[in-house]
Amino acid sequence: MELTTLKATSRVSGASRNVARLRKAGQVPAIYYGKGLESVSISVSAIELRKILAPGKRYTLLDLEIDGKAGNPALVYSFQKDCITQAITHIDFLKIDETTPVAVRIPVVLSGIPVGVKNQGGIFSQENRYIKLSVVPGKIAANLSLDVSEFNAGTTFYAKDFKLGEATLVSPARTVIFTISTKSKALKQDAAAAAAAPVVAAPAAAPAATPAEKGDKSEKANKK
Repeated sequence: MELTTLKATSRVSGASRNVARLRKAGQVPAIYYGKGLESVSISVSAIELRKILAPGKRYTLLDLEIDGKAGNPALVYSFQKDCITQAITHIDFLKIDETTPVAVRIPVVLSGIPVGVKNQGGIFSQENRYIKLSVVPGKIAANLSLDVSEFNAGTTFYAKDFKLGEATLVSPARTVIFTISTKSKALKQDAAAAAAAPVVAAPAAAPAATPAEKGDKSEKANKK
């Protein structure tokens, strides 16, 4: 199992001002935990963390070098971001070993234009962009890719339809990944959407003048 070294520093968990000081210094507070391990509060470089979480590297296998001591295998289990700046504010590292599967959330990448869209008038819709799997750390893929070119109109593709190799599906088996509606179904959906749209009433027209009102207006005009 090949690991990428990430330097970390132990810290005392607690006071919020200490956490704020860490972040100001370019460090991200973190926790390292796992089976048979007492949780360890650490901090890591925000710059190095961004490299590890770059697209396609979400599940990089790491060796946390805590206070200069290596031998702490881990992967990024979860993290939190600031809702405005999107900066990572906290991160959890999970202890791993070569033989114990871990639950991971893998991106689903679909490619190609389905024949059901090109030749059969269907409408393609990707319903879910992630799938949850259980797999040993050394077999974690950057994404789960699928060429959809050969799928016909009327197709509904479920999570259970993927060929997962050594991984095990954790997401519900009937999680819909994508659909290709038939032309008639698409038309029915459009009609239903149009029927459900709110109807805006046209402004009421001014009431027509009665003969008496017309006479009054004429009389006033003559007097002028």
